[in-house]
Amino acid sequence: MAKNDLLKHATLNIREFLSEVKYVIPIYQRNYDWGEREALQLLEDISDYAQKNKEQNKKQPYYIGSAVVFLRTAHGETYFETIDGQQRLTTLTILACLLKHQKKAGWFEKPNLSYDHRKEADEALMMLVNGQLSQHPSAQNIVSVYRLLEKHLQPMLTAKELDLETFADYLFEKVIILRIPVPQDTQLNHYFEIMNTRGEQLEKHEVLKAVLMGKLAPKEHHLFHLIWEACSDMSAYVQMNFSVDMRNVLFNDTWSKLRVESFDEGFFDKLYKALPQKESGNTTNVEDGAPHTLESLFTDANNHESYDLPSDGNADKGKSERFGSIINFPNFLLQVLKVCYHDSPFYQKAVDAQIRLDDKALIPIFQAVLSSLGTEEEKRGFVKYFIMQLLLLRTLYDRYVIKREYVNGTESWSLKKLKYDTNHKTGSYVNTFSSSNKAEDAEPESDKGKEIRLLEAMFHVSAPTQIYKHWLNAVLYHVHTTNPIEADSLRNRLYDLARCYMLDVYLAKDGKKHSFEEIVYRKEGKPQNHIDDIDWGAINQGCNVQNFIFNFYDFILWREKSGQDEKLGQDDKSVQHDKFDFTYRTSVEHFYPQKPMPGYEPLPPEYLNSFGNLCLISSGMNSKFSNNMPKAKYDNFGSSEEMRSALSLKLQEMMERVKDGEWEIEQIKAHYEEAQERITNALQGV
Repeated sequence: MAKNDLLKHATLNIREFLSEVKYVIPIYQRNYDWGEREALQLLEDISDYAQKNKEQNKKQPYYIGSAVVFLRTAHGETYFETIDGQQRLTTLTILACLLKHQKKAGWFEKPNLSYDHRKEADEALMMLVNGQLSQHPSAQNIVSVYRLLEKHLQPMLTAKELDLETFADYLFEKVIILRIPVPQDTQLNHYFEIMNTRGEQLEKHEVLKAVLMGKLAPKEHHLFHLIWEACSDMSAYVQMNFSVDMRNVLFNDTWSKLRVESFDEGFFDKLYKALPQKESGNTTNVEDGAPHTLESLFTDANNHESYDLPSDGNADKGKSERFGSIINFPNFLLQVLKVCYHDSPFYQKAVDAQIRLDDKALIPIFQAVLSSLGTEEEKRGFVKYFIMQLLLLRTLYDRYVIKREYVNGTESWSLKKLKYDTNHKTGSYVNTFSSSNKAEDAEPESDKGKEIRLLEAMFHVSAPTQIYKHWLNAVLYHVHTTNPIEADSLRNRLYDLARCYMLDVYLAKDGKKHSFEEIVYRKEGKPQNHIDDIDWGAINQGCNVQNFIFNFYDFILWREKSGQDEKLGQDDKSVQHDKFDFTYRTSVEHFYPQKPMPGYEPLPPEYLNSFGNLCLISSGMNSKFSNNMPKAKYDNFGSSEEMRSALSLKLQEMMERVKDGEWEIEQIKAHYEEAQERITNALQGV
């Protein structure tokens, strides 16, 4: 291909993109760091569009984004230095390797991707092409994503009634990427500075904001804007995103909750009238026109101006970097819409669109709801209702949903509320469920509070991808419809939800499975299936066993060993239950290896793939486990308290059993039978 042609923007399908010019990831770029959330989201997106095309018998492309590149020539070779898009390019290459081994990408001979001065990553990709899995620690993330895609691809396609060939054809022929070469005279350092500022493209939620504001009277725009912007910053508690004056109007004296927790149709208007003059927008003649239109948003973006209204200088954003949200704002908007769908007077008319937790369809979903409302006055009423519910649910989300907390160089799951001390004029974060309202360091977390925190973490790490946050929707719906919100009721809702997941989804026999929608909004919140409806084969599928099953079993063990289960007590000090927490353990591994070391016999499949021989570990530990025998794994990981505390509770139990050297069929059978009994008792409420 001529150099001039390579300097032009190109619209390429994935097959063309992965089989033409060489792409090099320069040394200044970070290593490949996509994990489960990002990789599965990409897979979900592609399979969603493949499904739609099959159902509608169309061949519409899916535009997956862009790759920004810089054309270089060195040693007689022309290649693209990849400036932006390396994570997506690497993941697509990994997926092509997987499909090659499944006989659906015969054209894919070798990667056209390499890493500058990162030999291990290059070797890992070549080994994937050749059907090998690298054990080199530096390349483990590439291998981990390959295993992840291998595990989830077929179940995802089966759920969408897609065959592998249809998916592969759509991926390689109809998924489109835009290759954008930057001009040859570009100073790359300057370009990187530009990349770190706001670009010209608006986020979907910004466009949605303009669409919704367009249904309001001009004088109402400012209040809508203040609430929307405060809720959109998911890195801080929502109270901290308002000025002090606004907090005093919206929240009680301690800032812990809204002054009014249920809103009638006129509450928006009452709030507007109650705002301080400088906050209401009355300082400008907004009646003369709407200052926040879609056109103005695009104008701001094109001029590289931030779309923010002037602040009065009293906003306090302190401690905003202390907490990390488990979802982003577009997904939160859909969570709120879905919760409101079941209680709002504005949803009485039929809405054909399914309100999915898929932020790719954020705008069409909201447009479908608006279209279902007859008059412009109804649409205006809905927008005012939604913005107030957004604020209410954001306040409840901050109070009753876990966050990732970063303190003194460490991170952990936390469940805390913001409390303002009117005497000392200071705010602090206290445990949501405790026996008092003392400062956070003065009062330990209650037992029920800890159980709630662990249950929520269990759900979250089992499915980090935001589109699968059905459990979060259940929590929000519960706290939205329950008053008062007590630890017992929330704990029971979460535990019943976990039982529903096990009995009605993951362990249910064919013909007995229920949808997450039905589970979340089932009024009684109890499982529909019984123990007799369990397909125990679902936990004996080797690497295909669902992560949630392992995490639920760990919760059972934690409850038993920590004394939460009073019937069982606290008798086994070998398992580090006090230090246990749910983390991103995403790799299902065989304790007795699939390919044992020389001198050891392979296990029969029914024991090799038994739940009694399986464990859930982190992707980083995966390479260290390798094909070592169980006793060697214990010597490396189970013999020291520090190493042991990082393991799942199930694996800790297995380590304890093997410390004397034996892990054969007898031990596997015994561990499986105990696990089966524990799961049975837990699902029966014992």
